[in-house]
Amino acid sequence: MRTLLLLLLLSSVLPGQGEVSELQVKREAQFIEAKREALLGKTDQAILLFRTLLEAEPQNDAILFELARLEHAAGNSGAAIDALRQAYAARPSEVYAAFLAALYQSSGRYQDGAELYATLIKQNPAAAENYLERAAFQVRDQDIKGALKTYEELEARNGINPEVSRRKHALYLGSGDTKRAERELVALVDAFPRQISYRHLLAGYYASQGDDKAAQRVYEEILAIEPADVRAQLALQDAGPRSSGSDADDSALLSVLTRTDVDLDLKIGKLLPMVQQVASTGDRALADRVLALTAELRRVHPDAAKATAIEGDLYYHSGRLAEAAEAYRSTLALDDTVYPVWEQLLATLYLDNQSVELRKYAEQALDVFPNRPSIYVHYALGEAFRGDFDEATSLLQQAQLMVSGSPEASSALEELGKALDQLAGGKTEKLNTALLPGGPTAPLAVYLDQRSKPDTAALSATDHPGNTNALLLELMGDAQSSAGNKAAAADLYQRAKAAGSKSPTLTRKIAQL
Repeated sequence: MRTLLLLLLLSSVLPGQGEVSELQVKREAQFIEAKREALLGKTDQAILLFRTLLEAEPQNDAILFELARLEHAAGNSGAAIDALRQAYAARPSEVYAAFLAALYQSSGRYQDGAELYATLIKQNPAAAENYLERAAFQVRDQDIKGALKTYEELEARNGINPEVSRRKHALYLGSGDTKRAERELVALVDAFPRQISYRHLLAGYYASQGDDKAAQRVYEEILAIEPADVRAQLALQDAGPRSSGSDADDSALLSVLTRTDVDLDLKIGKLLPMVQQVASTGDRALADRVLALTAELRRVHPDAAKATAIEGDLYYHSGRLAEAAEAYRSTLALDDTVYPVWEQLLATLYLDNQSVELRKYAEQALDVFPNRPSIYVHYALGEAFRGDFDEATSLLQQAQLMVSGSPEASSALEELGKALDQLAGGKTEKLNTALLPGGPTAPLAVYLDQRSKPDTAALSATDHPGNTNALLLELMGDAQSSAGNKAAAADLYQRAKAAGSKSPTLTRKIAQL
């Protein structure tokens, strides 16, 4: 890839068979230097070098592509998209289009993704995958009518396709249009009359709608084609009058979530407004209600990371951090490629004082996303909370290099640096706790506030079995020791030691007790 991109660059600056000018040699050297900085993980420096190159050649797609990759690695989705859009405009390539689509999806710009694939459809109307991708973006954007129209355009070109028919059926069903949902399966059966599996889909749909007569008719048609079909035989044997309906408290939303043939993104879209309401209000009762719905979503889609991530968000925003952390861990076990889940897990572990887990998952996160400053920050917090201040400072310095171009982020990390210095025994100065990770009520600010005069009751309120914040446990032990509760202090000191404390005073305190 490096050689290819270098050739692309050179092709734009070197005249046909002429001699290489001094300026062209300089630009080649600058390109190589920028690539070297990128490979060394010096993302911000590489970005600056590529931007300098871009000033001389604003339409060079190779430079724009490299810049987009680096901005994406640095977490600057907007800048990455802008650069990649320019690269694609300069040279419409499948590689650029695929990367741009991925950025649109990861940043939630679903309408832009749909528009991109609309352009690709115009360029190559015969490529069915472009229609499918466009419709998928439209579904994520909750533009159901638009998605259905896209599927119809594909069918108009290629005829009825089983996958398209099933997707349309799912969309109609999720939208409550049962008539059109039925019509899609009927058309599929008519187009492939000898395909038994499609008739089973139709029969199952009728059964789910309570239309036993229609289901029985289709099962009889199946047996007329294939008399040995066991599923149809059993279905007819079990046929009988149905109950009077679902329980009175079953909601229309729950009935959609339980359907296996309704698109997952459509279900997610229906749940998101309630999740956002929980996020803005912290309403625990509403969170419990939505959690009951997501439990059904997970049952129907056991391998869907999105469903588990929603549960994590609901727990997090309703103040149940231990449950939130477990849900985010389950999400990563299903799909560890989504960066926001990693960041949310680390933030949750930090706020819940699960410092051992924080260090563990921060280290894992760096293997997947080595250029995200937030991961270094949380890793630094994990190290600081066991008293390894040198390692914490080193990690923070790496994060500071990555955000050097952002005054707001630099200011926050500078304040964190002062806090770490105070933890290590440096000079005490008034801190803007609003700039510290998690704000003034988060573990770091609480510890600094309590350190000079620990309040036993206030500190005990923050404790729980999963608390592995060694510095906080030691401070709690100090408070208990001062209150004369030697046994409680000894227990807290031992917990701090088990959490990997590197405090030089802890061993002495344990010995004294």
